[in-house]
Amino acid sequence: MPSPTAEELLASVKGLSPEFAQQIADHIDECRELLAAGTAMDTVQQHLKDGGVPLFSAILITTRLIGDHSSRLRAAREIVECSPARMPDAALSRPRHATTHHPG
Repeated sequence: MPSPTAEELLASVKGLSPEFAQQIADHIDECRELLAAGTAMDTVQQHLKDGGVPLFSAILITTRLIGDHSSRLRAAREIVECSPARMPDAALSRPRHATTHHPG
């Protein structure tokens, strides 16, 4: 039987399978507990990433963590995408310059 959080997801997000809704609901409930214990949102985002939660799922989870307001999808997307957990390593994000090999 789906949890109350999974039931809410199934009712509000079309196309979710009951199994996927329950998986996401488990993450939502876990993250709510972390936030209630005083964990920072960036740390929650790192927890999701470390747990192998894909970007799309992290956004869906975050929409449920930030409450109900008119632009929560945009806000959740910004929280997830701008989180240090999701930012590429600075060394990896630097532009790579082509080197020209001059035969000697």
